[in-house]
Amino acid sequence: MPAEAVDPAGVTIASGLIQVDTGYLRAAHTAAYLVIDNGRAAIIDTGVGHSVPRILSCLDANGVDRDAVDWVIPTHVHLDHAGGAGGLMAALPSARLGVHPSGETHMIDPTRLETGVRALYGDEFFDREYAPLTPVSATRVVSLDDGESVTVGARQLDVIHTPGHAWHQLSLHDPLSAVLVAGDAFGASYPGYAEGTSPFLVPVVPPPQFDPDAYYRTLARIRALQPCRVAPAHFPVIDVPGIAADRLRAMLEAAVDWTGQADSSEDLLRRLVEGWAQWLPAGIESAAFERDFGLDLWLTAEGLWHWRQKQARRATR
Repeated sequence: MPAEAVDPAGVTIASGLIQVDTGYLRAAHTAAYLVIDNGRAAIIDTGVGHSVPRILSCLDANGVDRDAVDWVIPTHVHLDHAGGAGGLMAALPSARLGVHPSGETHMIDPTRLETGVRALYGDEFFDREYAPLTPVSATRVVSLDDGESVTVGARQLDVIHTPGHAWHQLSLHDPLSAVLVAGDAFGASYPGYAEGTSPFLVPVVPPPQFDPDAYYRTLARIRALQPCRVAPAHFPVIDVPGIAADRLRAMLEAAVDWTGQADSSEDLLRRLVEGWAQWLPAGIESAAFERDFGLDLWLTAEGLWHWRQKQARRATR
């Protein structure tokens, strides 16, 4: 894919913490994060395969040697977050791949992951955006448990399991900057929607692992952590995490209600577009919202509908 014109050094969001535009789908859609301390580094989220040159260029622009990267940590194994893991690991000889225990096998052998993603998106999209997937040697993969810490130079990053979006989702809290790098645990947004004191984010919940109760617990846990900022993968950094967490919960509760009322996933998608429009920032029309969040809205409708069908099957057992 052609590269967008972005600063190869990334954007510094806190001391030693840099946001990197991975170039997935469009500019300012999906971020990775680079943590640098005392000459050592970690990469949080990898983007997709064609994101690897951007991330390596960011290392170069910030004076980080390839063998100074100690960790590559996908927040979860969805391919916009982990699809570039194999390519990065091949280029970073000293790195270990840290991943949620439930995602470990998918990084070592991505066959089942590829099958599931092809079924959801179709072969054409997969081949354009994700192929090929490169496995990571099991000897370099480390499971990260809740409450663990990983060391980057003199800095520690605390591992927090944050399910709801997916069971294999984790986040990393940097106590030094009080920034939480949240992957998809804290919704998704884009420039023009989430800046300032009234951020608009969408709780993206794709199939097949959405769990509303787990998502609510995750939001409560993040709120209790009281980070100064939350850095999601999609995309602006959130400066008012408490307000954003409350809004995400309200939007998700409404979406769960609409799921029970909908006749189909298509009907549910319409309800999401119309219903969530009440939270849009002033001056943004629902048509622009539907355009900018189109993939997220579709994935969320599919994930909610899959969850409803799963609940119905359980009720008949």
